[in-house]
Amino acid sequence: MAFATHSNRYQRLIDNANPPHGIVTGDLPLLPGTMRFSLSLFLVLYCLTTGLAQSTNRLVDVRLQYKADRSRPLILAHRGGPGPTDTENSLVTFRQTVHAVPDAILEMDVRMTVDSVLVLLHDDDIARTTTGTGSLKTMMWSTLNQVRLRNLNGEPTAQKIALFSEVLRWASDRKVLMAIDAKPGTDLNRVMQTIKQAGALDQVFLICYSVADAKRMRLLFPDLWVALGFETTEQLKTVGKEIELRNLIALASIRDRAFYDAFHRQGILCTASTYGHTGLDELPVAHAAEKYRFLVKNGADILTTDRPIEVSALFQPDR
Repeated sequence: MAFATHSNRYQRLIDNANPPHGIVTGDLPLLPGTMRFSLSLFLVLYCLTTGLAQSTNRLVDVRLQYKADRSRPLILAHRGGPGPTDTENSLVTFRQTVHAVPDAILEMDVRMTVDSVLVLLHDDDIARTTTGTGSLKTMMWSTLNQVRLRNLNGEPTAQKIALFSEVLRWASDRKVLMAIDAKPGTDLNRVMQTIKQAGALDQVFLICYSVADAKRMRLLFPDLWVALGFETTEQLKTVGKEIELRNLIALASIRDRAFYDAFHRQGILCTASTYGHTGLDELPVAHAAEKYRFLVKNGADILTTDRPIEVSALFQPDR
């Protein structure tokens, strides 16, 4: 859009510098041929460089740019990063995490009700995380809106299930970066249109469960950042045949240096997941601190963690 604006301005200047035969405009005098060519060349370069500069000023582009000398990882707050007495995928937890770690990436799970309302909840079975029971995908929003969230200890709270649109509006106002995990069966077109309507396209990357989904969304949103799971470096060739290897994040568990190097040569950032029953997040922070730091020294760019506040505190800000 910005480039089009500059292009229109450029065209008006050229039209004034090269008016139809017999017409002289009041904006610019008729210029000799060599001067008209120089002006045209200058304006073309101006439009290209200005448009390029503006296109790379998107929050998601700046934050997810590969840096070979990164000393502090990006922190991806899994389900928002709730503690034992917090709720997952909730505005309350999102606010708490961003207050403590302003540059945290908030991961959120999106599901769709039977009446096509997008909400945040990890499981289709709502019993673990709410006071209700049943399958989310078979329920109306009016019913879901009556239940309350449980914290990680299973205790009921006064919090309601969050609407995706509500969270997007909040995040958009604060320039928060988000990782959108649209669960299988959720309408990706609806998800992306909701993001667009909230003006948050420059603040998200979309976690895709297949290359086909990534390809389909890229056709609709060419500059979309997508995240795909990778087990081996050989998968890069397969993925590269389907989509451009740009604006891409490699989702992975903990890997060796050779794995990270292969992706870095393509300018692709890699995650290292530290949550789960056997992950570093299960160890006391003091015991796991050097292990977290080693992951980053070994090549991990993004740490996906259940305890973003504590892990973030282990690293000094990049200068």
